[in-house]
Amino acid sequence: MIPITDHDPAAPAPGAARGATRSTASGTTSDGPDAPPTPGAARDPATLLRRLGRHVPFGTDRVLVGVVRLSRGYVERAGWCAATTAPVPAADLHAAVMACLAPLAPPRPAIPPTHAVAMVRCRRGRVVWLPTDDAWVSALVAEAGRRRLPVVETFLLTEHGWRCRTGTAAGSVPALDRP
Repeated sequence: MIPITDHDPAAPAPGAARGATRSTASGTTSDGPDAPPTPGAARDPATLLRRLGRHVPFGTDRVLVGVVRLSRGYVERAGWCAATTAPVPAADLHAAVMACLAPLAPPRPAIPPTHAVAMVRCRRGRVVWLPTDDAWVSALVAEAGRRRLPVVETFLLTEHGWRCRTGTAAGSVPALDRP
């Protein structure tokens, strides 16, 4: 599983030198990988999904990982790795996610976090989360946690449409091309 990114790893990310802070409606901030992201960052899951698709085209048996700037809710960088529909050992999933996330993640974690990660699991079949999909989500949460990045959202995308993991949002567009 070779990760492919949409940027030159030697080039700094846009706005990487600028620091941004994040605050909640109450004016307080929270830190840690499990902290809730800024409401504006994932206000509309369909918009976030389309923004991820602009960086990396959706394709069957791919896992897309994107780094989202929390202050603005846009996707700064994204990459993908190949995924199979067959069960894969957890160590291989963690290695694939780590290899995909390593060139995308900010070099130093910020407290409070200025970035978060989002994932899209693309596969054929019904738009129902399966144990193999949950294994990818678990690997993303673990690897993002090591980098102190919260997970803003995870999506499942099939030829029938898409669905969020944590919310009730779903839709028929975008979708994978039918075979």
